[in-house]
Amino acid sequence: MSTSPAPARPRVRREAPRSLADDLRARDDADLVALLQARSDLAVPVPTDLGSLAVRATTRASVQRALDLLDAPGLQVVEALAVLPEPVTPAAVSRAWGADARPHLDRLRRLALVWGTPRALRLVRVAREVLGEHPAGLGPPLAATLERRSPARVAALAEYLGLGEIGDPVRAAAEVAARFADPVALADLLATAPAGAREVLERLLWGSPVGEHPGTDDDGPVGWLLRHGLLAVAGPGRVVLPREVALSLRGGRTHRAPAAALPPVVGEPVRAGLTEHAASGSAAEAVRLVGELLGVAERTTLGVRRAGGLGVRELRRVAVALGVEEPVAALAVELAGAAGLLAPDGEEQPAWVPTHAVDDWADEPVPVRWTTLARAWLGSDVVASLVGTRDRSGGVRAALTDDVRRPSSTALRRDLLVELGAVDPGRAATREELLARLDHRSPRRAGPGRDDLVARLLQEAAWLGLTGQGVLSEPARALLDGDEDAAVAALGTLLPESVDHLLLQADLTAIAPGPLTAELAAVVEQAADVESRGTATVYRFGPDSVRRSLDAGRTADELLAALEQASPNGVPQPLAYLVRDVARRHGLVRVGRASSFLRAEDPAALEELLVDRRLVGLGLRRLAPTVLAAEAEGPVVLEALRRIGTAPAAEAADGTLLVPGRTARRAPARRRPATPASARLPSGDELDEAVRRWRLAEQGPRPGSVDLPHLEPRVSLELLRDAVTAGQPVWVGYVDETGRTTRRLLEPLTLSGGRLTAVEAGRPGTRTYSVHRVTGVALVPEVED
Repeated sequence: MSTSPAPARPRVRREAPRSLADDLRARDDADLVALLQARSDLAVPVPTDLGSLAVRATTRASVQRALDLLDAPGLQVVEALAVLPEPVTPAAVSRAWGADARPHLDRLRRLALVWGTPRALRLVRVAREVLGEHPAGLGPPLAATLERRSPARVAALAEYLGLGEIGDPVRAAAEVAARFADPVALADLLATAPAGAREVLERLLWGSPVGEHPGTDDDGPVGWLLRHGLLAVAGPGRVVLPREVALSLRGGRTHRAPAAALPPVVGEPVRAGLTEHAASGSAAEAVRLVGELLGVAERTTLGVRRAGGLGVRELRRVAVALGVEEPVAALAVELAGAAGLLAPDGEEQPAWVPTHAVDDWADEPVPVRWTTLARAWLGSDVVASLVGTRDRSGGVRAALTDDVRRPSSTALRRDLLVELGAVDPGRAATREELLARLDHRSPRRAGPGRDDLVARLLQEAAWLGLTGQGVLSEPARALLDGDEDAAVAALGTLLPESVDHLLLQADLTAIAPGPLTAELAAVVEQAADVESRGTATVYRFGPDSVRRSLDAGRTADELLAALEQASPNGVPQPLAYLVRDVARRHGLVRVGRASSFLRAEDPAALEELLVDRRLVGLGLRRLAPTVLAAEAEGPVVLEALRRIGTAPAAEAADGTLLVPGRTARRAPARRRPATPASARLPSGDELDEAVRRWRLAEQGPRPGSVDLPHLEPRVSLELLRDAVTAGQPVWVGYVDETGRTTRRLLEPLTLSGGRLTAVEAGRPGTRTYSVHRVTGVALVPEVED
């Protein structure tokens, strides 16, 4: 039994898109969501419609960021597209590049850098501007170079090349360019060139197409090449090799060779076990320094500069208080700011103070506190090691200012850690290997500035404990994967157990055999100074340190009780005497605010202060036998009295002892203001919803409706420009002289100077419309009656 074949389904031919906007409209919803996720700047804020998306995707800034995402092979393919005539097929791009370009072309299309049909591809126009004048090291097209010549000289050149007499200079230039694009014809012409002409071309072939020429030897090889159109004048004393000539001499190839594969990392061997030990030690030290910094900001005044940020003198004071160099102090300051632990207090004379988030952060174990800091560093665009360096004008870059922001560093620091994580365990990548891989992954970001940034970020990562001996730590690996719980657990296994005891000695020192618990550390670090650190930390008690604890609100009995509980051998007698002696003198003189005042039960104590020359700058004067007034503010008076050996106490307005620890200054918990590049990206569901709204808007106006979607002016302008180019009718929402919005069907003719010339359906002749009155535009396939 025979059966007749089923009738063939008719093939539906899809029209080629006339613009990127048309191309985007034909894409699947999943492709549009993927585009927004790949080019995050297009999604912040989410465009109102597909027209807005197309306009934003073709802005110079957005295209520049998209090109920065490309690796070396992808960038070479873009350069090939930029120099080839459009539209172009994937096969032609592959021949020009020297390898299969289809995978890279697919990615370029997904990034909306390329649009069109599979066999007629186009590069977005702005990409050529971003690439510069000489993509792939090729000069300008020959037609552009011949524009500098007179029509007579262009016609003479065409006739010399055997192209006949051509009256139209534009067509003559095109014919000359086509002749030079023929390798055989070019070789025949060069066979008649004088000696040295080919060497001149070779020097300009694979490097810069521009060369120096004094213009004094018209009979030499350069003069001959200029007369015959093989070179062109690029400016005074400069010549350039035209694009068609270079491509012909290169054998039709845009690049000497396609970019090689990603360079491997061999690395240098490191001792097993030491890397994690070094990283965990650095992590604990970073947490400690940030904690001590916040204590310094709470106890003293770190003023905000008039121009913002933390001044050089304040940073120096922080470094002295922490016992570190100023660059390390700057790292702690910037990290605290990035984590939202340090902020201006908003007072009339603002100061940098801890935020309310510090109270919760300080109560957490070290691994949790470190994870907070490391996460803040990864998402920050601040390069703390730039603090203290000089800018182009010679000014010193201050901490907590925009002068040390580098938006590109946010992606770079993550890229660096990813590269470090790809190295075999037991080996550390060298800086040169890292730079080579970064050059391959993002060649447009390469350069001296990027290389210096890499060195600085590697130093910061090591200081923070993300790396140890150049190897990525296990907590850092977990953090890169987005698993903070795993990062906390990994660091917790590397750090030694906290101890709740210490050894008090008769020489007024205390030895902590390991990291102290948070409660005990708060007591000891407030009442003693660190003398040395290592496997065990040595603290020393002194009058100033004990007074610091009393200033914070502890009484002598409370301090001695806390030390007694922590010491297996009790409190040595010398230490007990020291605490009691300092407590006995503490608060004999009290400082309040008048601007400020000093009060004492013993008038003789105040008399000594009045005659002390070291206190002349305070402007002291007697108000009563037991009261002095001071012109200086209370904190200044307190510091001055302490410098001369007095142990004053701060007093509140009601005469009670003012305890700083009980009235700790706090700023609202907030991070440093984020740059636009670090704004929150919409979720996948939000992007799906945005695409759904776009599809609804693309359905166009209903018959009889005067409502069109309101578009941004630049979007309307772009749609009108596309309509003029394609000769496509459009529905336009237009505000007339009475302020009423009407819907009009127009056939655009020209667009210039903010005015559209078009034929309106149902009305004779052409009319002019002001673009600023257009509220919305919708393309239609044909004019409706």
